[in-house]
Amino acid sequence: MTITAATPYRSNPSLAPSAKASGNAPVATASSPEPPASGPMDTVSLSAEAQFRMSNAISFTVTADSLAQAEAAARTVPGLDADAERFTPEAMAAHAEWREKHTDYRGKVRDLVDQTFGLSADRNGWAAGGAALTAIKNLAEKNGLIEPEMPPAVADMLQTTGESLWTNTGGGTTGMFDITFLPNGAEKGGNLRILFDSGKKPGADGSLVDLKSASADAQGALSSIRASALGAALDGAGGWSPGGSANAYALTNGKDGNGGVVGVIISNGLDDYARANSKTMVETIHGLLG
Repeated sequence: MTITAATPYRSNPSLAPSAKASGNAPVATASSPEPPASGPMDTVSLSAEAQFRMSNAISFTVTADSLAQAEAAARTVPGLDADAERFTPEAMAAHAEWREKHTDYRGKVRDLVDQTFGLSADRNGWAAGGAALTAIKNLAEKNGLIEPEMPPAVADMLQTTGESLWTNTGGGTTGMFDITFLPNGAEKGGNLRILFDSGKKPGADGSLVDLKSASADAQGALSSIRASALGAALDGAGGWSPGGSANAYALTNGKDGNGGVVGVIISNGLDDYARANSKTMVETIHGLLG
């Protein structure tokens, strides 16, 4: 089956789709392929609404023709006709320009985080929340990376106060930094989740306590976690318990499990990596919050 746009739009064939779509501008869609020379073929014509939904361009060349088509599409998509004045060609062009800048910004932030924590774009993916997101924002700004501001016309068009990477940086002292490792040759993949309390700084003599062991240190650390803000963070991370398949470690700010618990490290297949690197990672995050 081939899908043919009812009114094909011009697009730049060198562009790759963005990883995150938000309010896509209906002014650039990949041209449909030529049908086969022979044989049965079903043809589907895409409506203006379908073209609007499927568009995923992050950059394009604005022409008088494309702006006219964008304006026409905005006025024919069901549900948008009543607010068509917001979907002006100028607003859509501004949206595409902002998205391109924001995509570049996100890429630079990702590269900076990879460099700071010794990660690889080819093997690692990561996510952050709470205080960890604040730390990454601080890291970006210290290195001169400032998030492009959404133009008012675009915010009005999307009926939002402005999309930002840092929307969830406020509230609470806990944070989460989650790292995924893809398999690489003989190395297996896995996941490492770091939960921490920014109100409790790690000490130079900090140590990891295996929470799945039956030791007194493990029992004491787990009780301390449950009674602190980390307890709610741990429950929110999937309700980890000593009987679960993942291994977990308490990071304390004293030797041999002594001192307060400043973080919890949950490891799926990455125990050696967790023991070697998680303490330094938590220290780095705390350093970015100061």
